[in-house]
Amino acid sequence: MKPSWFLGVDPTRGERALAHIAGAFGVAASLGLGIGAGWSWWRLAVIAVIAYDLAGGVVANGLDSAKRFYHGPLPVRPTRVNRFLHDEIGFAAVHVQPIIAGLLFGAAWWWGPLWYAWALAGVVLVARAPRRLARPAALLAVLTGAMLTPAIPAPDGLAWLPVVLLLKLVVAHAVPERPLPGRPVPSGASAGAG
Repeated sequence: MKPSWFLGVDPTRGERALAHIAGAFGVAASLGLGIGAGWSWWRLAVIAVIAYDLAGGVVANGLDSAKRFYHGPLPVRPTRVNRFLHDEIGFAAVHVQPIIAGLLFGAAWWWGPLWYAWALAGVVLVARAPRRLARPAALLAVLTGAMLTPAIPAPDGLAWLPVVLLLKLVVAHAVPERPLPGRPVPSGASAGAG
């Protein structure tokens, strides 16, 4: 199977199913909230796309197949764009969904940029942390964001977006794979870094 920016390198059938189930759940939940908030059809369409990417991405980015794709050698042609997207900070930088959602759903002007910057800062923290501290640093970034979310007014139906964004980018994506004892270290990873 061809490497995929969504599912990684050689995902199993079960991995693919879990990622798509998570995306479908995200769509259903966000549409339910949007209908309850009285959104127009075009807002429902926009949020369905955002929710599929973010919710599906929480699971997809945590798959072993995605870890092999993003935390190993670049498995596709090494263009400038591909190298940028393969980098954990570059990958996070293109996720402007909170800014788009904030603009389209009537948030305060700073709501989208705040959560975008929070996610990007969390990814930078994880990328710069010693490897053994990457997961705890990611959890700290998500924990603080999740604890502050209720105090920061969100547009109706979008209170879920910051936490799901942080889970996708900071925990699921930025934390590198740590090989299990007795298993080979993926090529491109340092054996002594854990």
